[in-house]
Parts: sequence; C-alpha cells; structure tokens
Amino acid sequence: MESLKKITPLFLLLLSLTGVACAQKKITEGVVTYTVSYELPADRQQYADMLPKEISCYFRGDSSAAIVDQGAAVIKGVSVFKTDYHCLIINIAAAGKKIVVVMTPDEVAQEKAGMPQFTGKKGTEKQVVAGYNCIKTIVTDPKTSISYDEWITNDIDIPATSVSKAVTTFGGVPIKFVTFNNGVKINAIVKEIKAQPVPAGFFTASKDYESMSYTALKAMSGN
Repeated sequence: MESLKKITPLFLLLLSLTGVACAQKKITEGVVTYTVSYELPADRQQYADMLPKEISCYFRGDSSAAIVDQGAAVIKGVSVFKTDYHCLIINIAAAGKKIVVVMTPDEVAQEKAGMPQFTGKKGTEKQVVAGYNCIKTIVTDPKTSISYDEWITNDIDIPATSVSKAVTTFGGVPIKFVTFNNGVKINAIVKEIKAQPVPAGFFTASKDYESMSYTALKAMSGN
C-alpha cells in the first residue's frame, strides 16, 4: 500500500500522561491549535516537507484527539487519559482507505518508556506569550540532563492535550514549550484556544474503518 508508506511515523502516536492545574478561566470542551516546528535528526530529514506546521487538538474532559493533516492521509490520534486508551484513526482519501488502530496496554507502555519524563522548576521570569501572561519554567529530561524553557499560564485552564501532556504537571497550562515524539524534538506554541462543542462520536471510529494492529501499521509505514 504505497499511500500508507507516505505517512511519516513521527505522528503515528501523540501520547500523553497527566492533567493540569486550576486557572482563572476554565474551558472543559473545545480545540487548541498549536504552531509547531521540528528538529529532525539526519536520518529523518526526508520527512521535513511532510510535517504539518500546525496541529489541532480537540478536547473534552479526559479525552483528547490530535488532528494531523499530512496530505496523503489525515491522522487522528485519540487518547482517553483516565483509562489509558490510545488509538489512531487514519483516513487515506486518495486510496479510499480507512484504518483504525487500537493500541494494546503493552504497546502503550513501550511508547511511554521511550518518552522523556520531565522534571520542572518554576522560575520568576514573566512574559506575555500568545496573549497570555506566562511564567517561565525550566523542564529537564533526567535521562539526558538537557533542560528546556517552558512558558506556562494561569490565565486559562484547559485539559491536557496529546501535544502538551508531557509538560502539564508544572502548575499551569503550557503555552510555549518543547515536547518529543518518536525521538523528534517539537517546538510548540499555542496559536488559538476556542471553547466549542466537540461533535458526538469524535473520539471513536465509525464502522467503515478497517481494524489494523499497531505493529502492522508501523511495518507498512516504515516503522
């Protein structure tokens, strides 16, 4: 299946881990759009032109769905944090193919093991970022001892999303931050947060989607 091979593995999964803190304005259902850029290793430079410049994450309660449009395919990475449920809903329109991949608990555990488990130290430096009053936090990957700047706000309170989840435990909503996916560093900044209803059934696949294992999907898309 040539169309499936064009799906970059960088977005086969956007995993997530914890919740966020209290803030002034609370939005429990809506969509947040991130502007993103990537720092690709040499062996993945061929994916540079395929990567989206924006990622939209729909959220409602403990559920999040990151939408990635790669041209050849639209991938919806769904996470229900409370139950540790993760699936990929993939629509390859050009090939007339619809695929749903539900990850097993062991596959989820393996993916999480490869992700940084950041520690954080809140600072005192303040700055307005994307229209939000933010405070600087230094997050560190204990495995590498490398630190990154994160700007968090308490102007607003939204649930953790699939993009921000790894850095949501430091006392505010991440507005400008670094995260990782399949070993690729992603620089993200909030472009827009909107309160709006999420359509019914948005976090599930309809019956016309073909089931596939995560192992098979990775093999077909080049791991």
